[in-house]
Amino acid sequence: MPTIIDISRASGLSKSTVSRVLNNHPHVSDESREKVKEAVRKLGYVRNTHGVQLRLQASRHIGVLVPDVEHPFFSQLVSELSRSLGSRGYRVVIYQTESSQTLEREVYARLLHREMDAVIIAHSQYTEKEIKEFIGPGVGIICNEAMEGELLDVFRLDEQDAVYQAAAYLLSRGHRQLLFGMDHETRLQEKRWCGFQQAHQEAGLPCSSSQCHSGLVTMQDGYAWGGQLFASSAWPDGIITGSDYVAAGLLKAAQKYRISIPEQVSVIGFDDHPVSRMTNPELTTLPNRIPDMVRDVTECLIQRLGGLQSDPVVQTYKTSLIIRESG
Repeated sequence: MPTIIDISRASGLSKSTVSRVLNNHPHVSDESREKVKEAVRKLGYVRNTHGVQLRLQASRHIGVLVPDVEHPFFSQLVSELSRSLGSRGYRVVIYQTESSQTLEREVYARLLHREMDAVIIAHSQYTEKEIKEFIGPGVGIICNEAMEGELLDVFRLDEQDAVYQAAAYLLSRGHRQLLFGMDHETRLQEKRWCGFQQAHQEAGLPCSSSQCHSGLVTMQDGYAWGGQLFASSAWPDGIITGSDYVAAGLLKAAQKYRISIPEQVSVIGFDDHPVSRMTNPELTTLPNRIPDMVRDVTECLIQRLGGLQSDPVVQTYKTSLIIRESG
């Protein structure tokens, strides 16, 4: 097991300097801090929060990394992970990064310091390779991100196929003026946009970037977007959104502008959140498969913490469009 002496040799710094860096002493140069951090990463050095240079016994804490705990998808994911892991004797600790790389890296540092047994990464600003470099020998599982699973276990929805299904369905019903609404421009949303384009391509129809709208997260966002669309003289005849909440906001805006759903405009949500059955009309939507992902992530995590060494597990979930009243 690496010690401060090993870090001193690897970094070319004195043991006292290494100790000051590890204990966050203020009077250390940035250059020295970076040298120590690089040596710690390469050697896989691990210490607990009290500064003892040994591997702790299991903390029974699992970190869950999300960008925004209030986002309907992530709040549902965290809730179900908490129940599933809680039934196995683990406590979930939520880390909200607000899509900040700095905050995300702090979580990985906590994992290396053994403040948690593992981290479940539901959203990341880094590549899979970078994450693996950050966590070193730590246990990290990707849940929901569109990564390839070359270095880490990955559990993901087939986002491209999901939106492809929705777009192909609307196109098959004669819709020709479709829009796609996403939250932020991420790898996951790029996959969804590819599905939207694929459906148009297979139908022999043009598709342009003007059909893609970003920055739509909340019900209020959907309502505001709907106001812009329906106040114009030429609105789309079909809209696919990234969440049921955004879709619900669109329905509210349609009601205000006396737009008939689905007779004039079809609306499709995403997630099959309970709100999708509370709207009028009820939302056609795409289930997010969170229960299945949580079940499999839990089993994989327990096996990894038990010492299982194997190639990364990659599980891709298909979803099927639930047709209700809005489209």
